[in-house]
Amino acid sequence: MDIISQNLKASQEAKQKLAQHLQNRKKVKEMYQMKGVQMLDKPELVFSDIKEPKLNSQQASMYYSMKIELTKKGYSDFRFLGQGAQGLVLLAKDLKTQMRYAIKGVQVRDLQGNLDDEVYSKVGQEIDILKQCRGSPYVVSLLDSFEGKQFMYLILNECQGTLTEIIESQLNKRLNEISAIKYAKDITEGLYYIHSKNCLVNDLKMDNILIDYNGNAVVSDFGLADKLTVKSGYSPNQYMGNFFYQAPECHDPTDKIGKVYYDEYQKLGVKVKQEPSNRSEACSLGYIIYSLVQGIDFNLVLNKHRALNYDGEFQNFVYHKNLQQLIDGLTQFVPRNRLPIKEALIVLKGIICLEFQLDEMLIEMIDGDTQQLASSLKNDIEFVQDLSNKFYPIIKNQQILIQELNEDPQKIVYEAKIAELEQANFMLKETISQLEGKIKALIDKQQIQEEKLKNQLEYSFFIVLNTTKFFNVNT
Repeated sequence: MDIISQNLKASQEAKQKLAQHLQNRKKVKEMYQMKGVQMLDKPELVFSDIKEPKLNSQQASMYYSMKIELTKKGYSDFRFLGQGAQGLVLLAKDLKTQMRYAIKGVQVRDLQGNLDDEVYSKVGQEIDILKQCRGSPYVVSLLDSFEGKQFMYLILNECQGTLTEIIESQLNKRLNEISAIKYAKDITEGLYYIHSKNCLVNDLKMDNILIDYNGNAVVSDFGLADKLTVKSGYSPNQYMGNFFYQAPECHDPTDKIGKVYYDEYQKLGVKVKQEPSNRSEACSLGYIIYSLVQGIDFNLVLNKHRALNYDGEFQNFVYHKNLQQLIDGLTQFVPRNRLPIKEALIVLKGIICLEFQLDEMLIEMIDGDTQQLASSLKNDIEFVQDLSNKFYPIIKNQQILIQELNEDPQKIVYEAKIAELEQANFMLKETISQLEGKIKALIDKQQIQEEKLKNQLEYSFFIVLNTTKFFNVNT
């Protein structure tokens, strides 16, 4: 097979993969819509179409400082995504590769360069736990991290939005049955994976559940995450996260809410540990799922020792018995009686298997070769990278791209041959140039040798001439 044919074959294979990816992701999203899954109602935008929000003075100052540091690292085209307790989250792009990343910047030093040891230690632990929990599509992926002058940076895979956005877009501020089951399965899968690494999110809440470009829920924000002590199965530190989804035993018994639960445990004669564990996070998961199907119930905060209430709409769910048993099992007041997360996952996966074909639920991302081919096409395409070095293309005009992918094969052959000939012509010119250089070097060398020989002959003639004169004088 000649070079043109090889290149053409590789190009055609890459185009087929890209076309298959586009077809597959359309099919998956149509399947979700057909099943009634509530999804993010927002377009996939390239950077040029993303508008910046108005920032306050503090945000603007931090944003400016981060952009300066990140620009030196090769990032550009920044967009503001959100603010955390110690920094900002930006969307940024590598102009060379068109890769997009969510970058979390945590301020660890002030303007004078003074280090905040506590924040520095916390972000260091966050990075360690994220590294430990790599590998699941349902857990946010840490792709890289580095330290700047003021900020510690976490390079994360970009997601499209949050689960809260989906819920807030609904009139009743809750999800329908199939949506709740689908996202509950995703969250449970992510949480089970995190626990398998002996770690805890320690701040499981709705705002920390992202939605990726595949339409899957992703557990994120490990700012308060902690590692479990292998021997005890508990975190060495107290719970510091959101109190709404907090397990009752993790509340401080000296505060008003915590005392209610402490007294109840005393009445039951049950000893509990306040430190977080897999069981306490299972309880948080149960409250998350309950909120998905019932909406936010603020009375829950003071009533975690009482049975949960389910309304008539929930009772009309096809799987209401399965869901109620699951939620009630996860949120049992006595920790040792709670349903393990693994069993909850089995239940949710079982329902999903009945409703969907699991192998069709994940969109196949494109590989590196296909990504390079897509970059060369006449279209505005950017890429979201995941941990396995696969890519999700964000396309400005998908119809134009599809037309380009379906171009006449003969035209492709013609263009490939022209490109190959141009490359061959370039290489030939390079070869000629190199040969000309070598010839010139040989000529120069020969001229030097001839000049050297001439000088030697002149010197020899001079010696002979002077020797003859000497003999003539003496005779």
